[in-house]
Amino acid sequence: MKRSIILIISLLATLGMVAQEQEFIRITTDKDCYLAGEDLWIQVCVNDAAHKPMNTSQVAYIEISDPQQVYAEAKIQLTDGEGNGRIRLPRTMHTGSFLLKAYTRYLRNWGEEAFSRKYIAVINTLQSVPEDQMTWTDTLPDISVQPSSTLTTDKEVYDRRSKVKLSWETLPKGSYGVTLSVVRNDHALVSLDQPALPSLIKQPDNWEWTAESEGHIAQAKVVEGQAVLKTARLACAGKDIRLFEGQAAGEGIYTFYTHGIHNMQDIALDAVPQQRGEKGRMEPISPFTGTLPERMPSAHLSCTKEALQERSVNVQLQPLLPNTDNPQSVSESLYNFQPDITYNLDEWVRFTTVRETLIEFVMGVRVIKRNGESIMQLLKEDARRYSEFKALVLIDGIPIEDHEQALDFDARLLQYIHQYQGGYTFGGQTYDGIISMITHRGTLSGLRLGENTSFLAYEFPQKNIRFPEKLYVTEEQKTSRLPDFRHTLYWNPCISPTEQSINFYTSDWEGNYLITLKGYTPDGKMWERKAMFTVK
Repeated sequence: MKRSIILIISLLATLGMVAQEQEFIRITTDKDCYLAGEDLWIQVCVNDAAHKPMNTSQVAYIEISDPQQVYAEAKIQLTDGEGNGRIRLPRTMHTGSFLLKAYTRYLRNWGEEAFSRKYIAVINTLQSVPEDQMTWTDTLPDISVQPSSTLTTDKEVYDRRSKVKLSWETLPKGSYGVTLSVVRNDHALVSLDQPALPSLIKQPDNWEWTAESEGHIAQAKVVEGQAVLKTARLACAGKDIRLFEGQAAGEGIYTFYTHGIHNMQDIALDAVPQQRGEKGRMEPISPFTGTLPERMPSAHLSCTKEALQERSVNVQLQPLLPNTDNPQSVSESLYNFQPDITYNLDEWVRFTTVRETLIEFVMGVRVIKRNGESIMQLLKEDARRYSEFKALVLIDGIPIEDHEQALDFDARLLQYIHQYQGGYTFGGQTYDGIISMITHRGTLSGLRLGENTSFLAYEFPQKNIRFPEKLYVTEEQKTSRLPDFRHTLYWNPCISPTEQSINFYTSDWEGNYLITLKGYTPDGKMWERKAMFTVK
C-alpha cells in the first residue's frame, strides 16, 4: 500500500493559541550547599495560579550564575508539569553564593520577574580567587532534628554499606512535587536569604515566545553565506530517522520544532543554499536568557576544616571511578515506521563502495545522471517503474544532498541499507522514497560531511536521568574495594503520594545523615518532614 509521509515537523497554528495563562515554577534541589565539581539534583514543578499542573510547556530551562557569568545550564523535560534532572557544577566555580533560576520559553513572555529563583552556595576547596565571597566559622554546626513518628528509620545507627528502611505516615492529601533527599550533615548555611516566590503578573502586550507544547524548539543562524536558504535541516546521528526542517524566522535565523529527542546527541546542521555550489553554514543559537543578577546575598558557612577536606577528596575521586551513570538510549524512533526492504550487508560479500554494492545485489535502486549530477532513484513497486524524483539519502540519519558522496562511501563500514517507499516532502523539495544507510556504530564513521554541514554535540532536554543508587546486597558488593563516599546518599524527585516507605544503602562515610521529605499541598504551601540517623 502506498504511503505518503511528510517529513516536516512544525507547530500548528493551534500551538500559538494555548491558554494565555501565567506559569508558576517551583524548584527543589537535593541540598543547598555544594562543592565545585559536585552534581546538583533538581526537581521542577510547573503549575497555574490555582496550583494545578500545567501542560503548556514541555521543557524547563535552568541557569546558575553570579553577577560575572553563567556557570551551568540545563534543559529538563516536563511531563504533566513535572520534571527532574542533574546539573554538573564546574570545578572552576568560586566560593560564594549563586542564583539558580528556572523558567520556560513560554514564561519569557512575562519577563524575568515571573522566573523561579533559589540561592545556593558553592565551595571551591582547590583554589582561592578574588571573587570568593563567603564567611566561614571553623566549627561543626549542631543541627538536631527532633525524633518524629511521621518519618522513621528501622534503626538509629547503621554500619557502613548497610540497608536503611525508611517509612513515613500518609502524606498530606493532594500533595504534589514530593521529593526525598538523604545528605551527610556536615555543614550549615546562614544568612542565605531566599528570594520570594513569583506573583501574578498582568498579561504581556507582546507574545514573542511560543510555548514548547510538543518538545524543544531549537534555533540556528546562518553565519556564512546568504541568509535566505533553500532549506535548513537538523538531523540527529544514529540508527533511526530523526530529521527536522528549519522554518525561516527572519535575519538568517531558522527554527526547528523538535520532539521525542532527549539528552546529549550528535547533530548535523545542514544549510542548503539557493544555488548549487554556494556556501552556507549555520550555528545553533542558545535558548537560554544568559542574563546575570546584579548582586548576590552573603553566605556564612559553619563547618570544620576536616569535614571539608573529606568531602573534597570525594569530589576529586569521583571522575577516577568506573562510570555508573544509567546509559541513555540514542535509538528513539521519531517517525515509527518500518522499512519496506532491508539489506544486512554482513550477510553478503563485501564490496568497497556503495556504488558497487548497489550494482551487485541491492535491488530496486538505480543511479542516473541529471544536469551533471548523480542521483539515486527507487523502484516504485506499485507502478513497476523507477521514480522520476530523487530519493532522500541518509547515512546514520544525516541527509546527504550530494549523492555522489554517498555512492563513494566505504560500504565496508555499513551494516544495513533500508529502503522506504512512498512520497516525502521536506523543505519544499519532494523525494520519492528514502535510502537509509546505517553503519555498525551508528556514529557517521568514515563520513566526511560537506562544507555546508556543521556537526556538533547538542544537549536536548534531559529525560530519565536517574540518581545512581548503590546496592550492597551480595557479599561481593559489600567487600568491593571500590570506595563509596557519597555525600548525597539518596535522591528521589518522584515520590508518589501513595508511597509510605523506601530502602537505600549507606556508604563508606561515617557520620550523621539528614533525611528531608518535602512537598506541596493543593493550595501551594510547602510541608517538610525531617529525620536523622548515624553511620559508624
